Amino acid sequence: MSRVCQISGAGPMKGHRRRHPHSGAWKLRAPKKKHTFLPNLQTVSINTPEGKVRLKVTTSVMSSAAFQDYVSGVKPLPKELTKKSRQHIKK
Repeated sequence: MSRVCQISGAGPMKGHRRRHPHSGAWKLRAPKKKHTFLPNLQTVSINTPEGKVRLKVTTSVMSSAAFQDYVSGVKPLPKELTKKSRQHIKK
């Protein structure tokens, strides 16, 4: 499974890693290496009427009020998230 939040859709971002101040004379410039910034994903189990559903969610979404409504059962989860994966079944 990819490293994407199933609620917000937040995924990896690309950028540069810099080790020290990057201003000044040309000889003192910081090397810019390519770097991938990954979201802080956590696996969360939520009880639904159909059964337990495990989701990969970022920690910033976990503290949001909308996600807390899903966890407490005030709002139902969207249909595409409650469907069980059927990849393990051979055709």
